[in-house]
Amino acid sequence: MKTLKEIIAGNRVFFILWLLFFILGLIFLLRVGKAEAFVDLNPYHRSTLDEIFVWITFLGNGLFTVIVFVILLIRRHWSHATQVIAAFLLSALIAQILKNLFSMPRPKQFFPPGYYPYFIKDVTGIGFASFPSGHTTSVFALVTLMAIFSRSRKAKIACLLCGVLVGYSRIYLGQHFLGDVLTGSCIGTITAVLVHWIFVKKLQSLPLFSKG
Repeated sequence: MKTLKEIIAGNRVFFILWLLFFILGLIFLLRVGKAEAFVDLNPYHRSTLDEIFVWITFLGNGLFTVIVFVILLIRRHWSHATQVIAAFLLSALIAQILKNLFSMPRPKQFFPPGYYPYFIKDVTGIGFASFPSGHTTSVFALVTLMAIFSRSRKAKIACLLCGVLVGYSRIYLGQHFLGDVLTGSCIGTITAVLVHWIFVKKLQSLPLFSKG
């Protein structure tokens, strides 16, 4: 039976890189501020990149997590499938509660007209659901578990990079600020670890979940 310490130690490359991403992002945010961080991270836009990041951001869509869940079920990886959907639902619930609690404006709603020229027509949204980033929360819940499930060091690193790319896509597409993304990554990562820990501690012995 794995402890939290053992879970983290067994996946230290993923968690060290995530922590580095989080700390560097937080330092940058605190140094330049919310608005400047958003603008500084969006210095270059092209239509081709717009299309690429629209596809990348789909990895943080709840539908993508459901697809992964179904694939795991088809392959009879009951425990993995259960953890993926549980982490997704729990992290999404936390993100939605915070969105409603804080009701922070999205970048297009936050900036005055004409301040930022790269908002994308029919992609960038408005409203007051910026904090935290739901897509980032979702993808980090997923990639954290996939990293834990994997025995490959390279796969764990690839999972982290995938999460970071989706997080950045939310900024590039004008949907979220850096702080929204960092918070989303924190919610998703912590939720996934707790779900995995609870699962292996309480449910792993059940016959239905004896196979990954």
